[in-house]
Amino acid sequence: MDFEQRYRAMETRDESHAGEFFAAVTSTGVYCRPGCPARMPKRENVRFYRSADAARSDGFRACLRCHPDDLV
Repeated sequence: MDFEQRYRAMETRDESHAGEFFAAVTSTGVYCRPGCPARMPKRENVRFYRSADAARSDGFRACLRCHPDDLV
């Protein structure tokens, strides 16, 4: 999946991609799963990671709404 496909999965809150990638938001310092119910971040504030470990190693913390670490 490219950036646009992943971002679209986030917009539609598509849980079928849970575990395939994690979305990190630079403005909040949080990473989420694709189906997170939180407000949609601006495109320029999003980075995608293949794993929760990768997002954590870049300094992001787990979202308290969607609990992405529960997938690991």
